[in-house]
Amino acid sequence: MKQNYLFFLVLFFICKSLGYTQIVNKGTLKILSNTDVYFGIKYTNDGSHTNDGNLYLKGNFINNGTTAAATTSTTHFTRTDSIQEIKGSANKVNFYNLVINNTSSGVSIVNAFELNVVNSVTLTNGDLRLVGEAQLLQSHTGANANTGTGKLLRDQQGISSKFGYNYWSSPVTTSPGIFKLNEGLYDGTDASTNAFSPTLAYISPTGFDGSATTPITISERWLYTYSANTAGYAGWDKIYQNSPINPGEGFTMKGTGAANQNYVFKGLPNDGDYSFPIATGQSVLLGNPYPSALDSQEFINDNPSVNQIEIWIDGGSDTHYLADYEGGYGVLNNTGGVAASVPSGIFGLGTSSGVTPKRYLAVAQGFFVEAISNNPIVFNNSQRIFKTETSGDSNFYKSSKIKNTDQEKNNENEQFIRIGYEDPEKYHRQLLLGFLPNSPANLNCNRGYDALMSSPREDELFFIIENDLTKKYVIQGVNAFDENDEFPLGLIMTEAGVHTIMLDTLENFTGKVYIKDMMANMFCDLTKDSFTPNLSPGTYLDRFRLVFKDKTAVVINEDINPNLGISAEKTNVYYHENGSFIVRTKNDLQVNNISIYNMLGQQIKKVSDNMLGKNVFSIPFQHPKSVYIVVVDSELGKETFRIINK
Repeated sequence: MKQNYLFFLVLFFICKSLGYTQIVNKGTLKILSNTDVYFGIKYTNDGSHTNDGNLYLKGNFINNGTTAAATTSTTHFTRTDSIQEIKGSANKVNFYNLVINNTSSGVSIVNAFELNVVNSVTLTNGDLRLVGEAQLLQSHTGANANTGTGKLLRDQQGISSKFGYNYWSSPVTTSPGIFKLNEGLYDGTDASTNAFSPTLAYISPTGFDGSATTPITISERWLYTYSANTAGYAGWDKIYQNSPINPGEGFTMKGTGAANQNYVFKGLPNDGDYSFPIATGQSVLLGNPYPSALDSQEFINDNPSVNQIEIWIDGGSDTHYLADYEGGYGVLNNTGGVAASVPSGIFGLGTSSGVTPKRYLAVAQGFFVEAISNNPIVFNNSQRIFKTETSGDSNFYKSSKIKNTDQEKNNENEQFIRIGYEDPEKYHRQLLLGFLPNSPANLNCNRGYDALMSSPREDELFFIIENDLTKKYVIQGVNAFDENDEFPLGLIMTEAGVHTIMLDTLENFTGKVYIKDMMANMFCDLTKDSFTPNLSPGTYLDRFRLVFKDKTAVVINEDINPNLGISAEKTNVYYHENGSFIVRTKNDLQVNNISIYNMLGQQIKKVSDNMLGKNVFSIPFQHPKSVYIVVVDSELGKETFRIINK
């Protein structure tokens, strides 16, 4: 071991004597256990770097290769005269323990860089600056292992509007176990030029509006958490700039009015396990507690109390009046996410191009959950993951104006169908049906895969699962695709006008998608046309289904003679050249009514008078040449015929 130690000392002195400005590893470098190694200048790893001992760095660490660390190892950053940087083309570095003892500001992690520390971060002197979308991940189990008087600084951008809410959480604490806004929230407007010394944000106890002053002004009026012990609007708890906020607890805050407002959170980085007691039926505002992205699927899988996550997305509110807020809750679970339902004209929110929650929740993202059991809600390091917002894999949900990216990258074996429903007021609701071959989901209700609608409106389209007519599902996840499966839909229409069902998007799915009208036995191909039911206002819970095969019985009659070729043992329907539909039944069959529909499901004609004792019905029909659906409702049930009037 002493020889190994001497080798690095010799390497260091040779570099200095030859005037070199860095140490470069082009092959394999391994620091053995119980060995201390000192690099006094910049170190670049272009090969394989493994630390089983203690590495002391006085220069920058540039990682273009691979890194690994044993459980006994610690990497120290110890410069005294300038900031040190961690960067490199690998965009990632792995340490077991990390010590920052830099008395000149601290250590900077470049934008979009992944800093992995298995165990502890000790901030002895100086700060750890996560620039832009740099993230700190830790993977040990148990409580927070981080210590020290130094701070971690991390950026996040909020909504620009001074009227709109963001739901936040803090990735740091400002004193043991708690975060206070007046101690840990900083003005990040000049973060690129003042990375380590931002100015503390001013939180005004008076006034309704935030402002892009120097430093920024945040209105205290709109700071709230949400209590799990109180239901409805009464659950909102007013907090103040000095109120303690727990790791993982969400809070609301409005913007400053500045475009792309950047904030800086500064404090001891959160790490390890956090728990929140909750009871069945209670809702609570939580948030990602870590300075890294959070995997929502891991979070849901770890928590038997959680079925889905709901994320507030502001729709461009221009007032502080509650009744006039624009926005809604997007819903996310293991199947996927759907956008909030708001008017489709509001910045695209609610449409197929709207803001759809994605699997990975960004740093400081707040969200709601409603408990389905009494199990406490837990956060732990296994839920952490490195995902950036610029990659499109993660989002901090500021408003409907945030940049739309392609649909989330899914397993190629998974298939998704997004159905849209638009009511007469142009509110757009999206439903998600996911086929997940490697999941435990089936046609029954499955925790984490089937999600209830958030804040349903009076007019809605929704999935019905397990024939439970009391619940409105907006997401349904099942196992592998089967073209014979049918998915019941509920439709509630409280007002007259145009109600439209459409296909928003298909992901990895190339088949046909139909709306089946169970009453008319009519199928509308959503891959070709939208479906506009011509129905009276009402509740339709057993009429429509989402299906993948057109099973309509086709009966096409062109030159049929009504006196020839007709079976006396069954109902016959044909179009007569005199411009009428002829319906002929068995002599003793009682017919209740006969209805005719067009291919949009709109009822064109219904005959119900003078039916008793008749078995031949002539129905005048002067309509454009097309295919029509004739439904004969008799004492034996309903029979459906598809007829061309020519």
